[in-house]
Amino acid sequence: MSTVTSSTESPRKKASPAAKRRLTRNVYDDAKPDGTDYVIWDSRLPGFGLRVRPSGAKAFTYVYRQHGKLKRVTIKALTPDDAYEAAKALAANHYGGGDPAAEKQETRQEAEKKNRVPTVGDVLDSFLKNHVDVHLKPKTRSEYARVVAKLLKPHIGDIKIDALETKDVSAMYQTLLKQPRRPRGEKMKAKEGAEAKPAVTQAGGAVRALWSAMSWAEEAGLRPPGSNPARIRLRSPRRRQRLFSDGEVARMTDATDAMEKEGKLIPPVALGIRLLFATGCRAGEICGLRWDEVDFEHATLRWPDSKTGYLEKPMTDEARTLLETASRKGRIVGVEWVLPSLLSVSRVTDGPRREQPKHLRVETLEAGFERVMKRAEVVAGENATLHLIRHYFSSKTYTDKSIPLPVAMAIVGHNSVATAMRYAHVSREEVAAAARDAATRRREAIDAAAKKGQVSSIKEDTK
Repeated sequence: MSTVTSSTESPRKKASPAAKRRLTRNVYDDAKPDGTDYVIWDSRLPGFGLRVRPSGAKAFTYVYRQHGKLKRVTIKALTPDDAYEAAKALAANHYGGGDPAAEKQETRQEAEKKNRVPTVGDVLDSFLKNHVDVHLKPKTRSEYARVVAKLLKPHIGDIKIDALETKDVSAMYQTLLKQPRRPRGEKMKAKEGAEAKPAVTQAGGAVRALWSAMSWAEEAGLRPPGSNPARIRLRSPRRRQRLFSDGEVARMTDATDAMEKEGKLIPPVALGIRLLFATGCRAGEICGLRWDEVDFEHATLRWPDSKTGYLEKPMTDEARTLLETASRKGRIVGVEWVLPSLLSVSRVTDGPRREQPKHLRVETLEAGFERVMKRAEVVAGENATLHLIRHYFSSKTYTDKSIPLPVAMAIVGHNSVATAMRYAHVSREEVAAAARDAATRRREAIDAAAKKGQVSSIKEDTK
């Protein structure tokens, strides 16, 4: 029978000759629980033994003293020989001044800490909750939520936040670029057999949203400063080619007037379309405009909280005439909106007045504008939406040589030159005319230089 010691007995105590044992497979198999927690020591290495618990559980162990304190390290091994080799390594570490138990605990804590590291998906959810939902506008919030749910989390959501690298973002971006761009609306679907175009804008938007989320993660201490992995090269999106011509705008203006007179366009929709052409505002700004934000005295329109924050725009004579006429003829007493939703107005005025009527929805204005384009025989095509009116207005403003750029940006409502340049479209006719004028000036300069002095041809040297 093997000699045993209690689990609290010091391994440095000299063993009797009968106690000299080597832990083998037979010793391991023969060790039986006896109702106590005991250790069968291996005489080859002080502190190395087989621990047997009252439950019958067995485990190899290495016990040593560190500054007078008894410490124990459990050894995970498949055979006694493997356990013995591991115990020798622990003993070498201990006698060399190390603390195997403390080092093992530190390693375990690091592993647990690593397992607690949130994934990219967890961080994206926190980013939406603590930043996007708090600081951004509703439309922007919904777009961020869509990008996170549909694009980012399916591709990189399971990666640990501290393990996300630029190569992962680049791989996601290349995958998104291969997805076909979905045309807007049933009428704009690609023809059968036509090659699908890549969704360059959507892929770039996903990377930009990720860049913002990772910057937030750095500020929250979830990633080291300056480690944003979304700094990758993006393909430039295709520049908007579809623009309204002056003739199309004239036909749409006439169609708006005619359809309103025929009762095919309700007054708020007709007024909204006219105001968009007169101010170049965003559709959401016009739909959400209140009468108390219309300053006739100073000829100014104000939005306390637009897409870019506080916004103030000059009121042109055209816009003033439209708003004064609407205020005089179509304004509903007690309704704060310039473009009210007639359905919500009727619900409130016909019953107990418990809440303020709502303003006209952008989707309703968009639907009315599509009917106007159809009546005016304007081919909708790609990107022919309400926002194209803003591009038309902006192009006319930015290409007006009499208006300095800072003033033009104030008229349009842009805060950066980069954004302004994306809206400064030039028509083919303007480019052709400018090219002809430039060619004429070059020719005139050459002719003038020729008249100032004699121009001699260069002859070949005959020497």
